[in-house]
Amino acid sequence: MYSKDDKIIDRREMLKIKVKSLAAEAKIIRFEERKTHGALRTELHLHRIWQVRSEARHTHIAYGLVRGLKLEQIEPKSSRPFDWARVNAMVKKYGSVEQRREIENAEKLKKAA
Repeated sequence: MYSKDDKIIDRREMLKIKVKSLAAEAKIIRFEERKTHGALRTELHLHRIWQVRSEARHTHIAYGLVRGLKLEQIEPKSSRPFDWARVNAMVKKYGSVEQRREIENAEKLKKAA
């Protein structure tokens, strides 16, 4: 996202692209699963379920946070835990300067405690 004077505020477009590419990757893997059999099919399935799905969820959460949404708005009924460190790393990388500062300050407070 850009300000009026063409300065980068945050990199939310990059997270949006990552969400779309992970969805496409899952679709491609699912298609390939149907064509193959045996151990390779199982390996593809497990990769799609555990790695791709998890990364897509974390990216989706980070994208929502960068856009200024609250966690309750992003995942209102979810009871499954997720990796805050992974989400924070993405917000730190793609978020605004203010969001990066908030995460860094929280990390400093954790280390000091």
